[in-house]
Amino acid sequence: GKGTANFEFPIFTKDWRRIEILANATTRCNEQGEAVGVLGVGQDITERKKVEIEKANVAQELQTFIDTANAPIFGCDALGLVNEWNNKSVEITGYSKEEVMGKSLVDVYISEDFRESVKSVFDDALDGKGTANFEFPIFTKDRRRIEILLNATPRCNVKGEVIGVLGVGQDITERKKVEMEKTRVAQELQTFIDTANAPI
Repeated sequence: GKGTANFEFPIFTKDWRRIEILANATTRCNEQGEAVGVLGVGQDITERKKVEIEKANVAQELQTFIDTANAPIFGCDALGLVNEWNNKSVEITGYSKEEVMGKSLVDVYISEDFRESVKSVFDDALDGKGTANFEFPIFTKDRRRIEILLNATPRCNVKGEVIGVLGVGQDITERKKVEMEKTRVAQELQTFIDTANAPI
């Protein structure tokens, strides 16, 4: 005497094609209210299931791309809590995905002197405005300073509503060291020229 709603199952056609059915089954009763059979109403959802499978495949491909990208990729929800942390982020920072998920990226992993500017970039992304080539430091688990060049973009749901921020970064620590060394050498050379006794 119990009905079943939205039960999915496959049936096979005469030529052995698989058809996905969404069915509702109710008890069929006689005049005395006794169950005498089942009445089923079904809907062919084969195409819908194909679309769902394709969407799931695309989502899995994108997740694999994010996880294996040769750049740190991280995401935060609308509250600034980490909800994406790829393998390169783990490699660069030493923090595992489990250690950072659900924690505030800005409050926990950004140095105090950069928190306001990083938060501003994230707030802009939450307002729908991306930021390109923003430089900031992040500290590794063993307290080393890593310089990151970041592109931050809004992350939207299927309705187009902004639900978070996706950041794609580049570790520019070595490049910054080279730039600082060039600046130091140039300053030394300029000081040498400015203080030389002989005309140069």
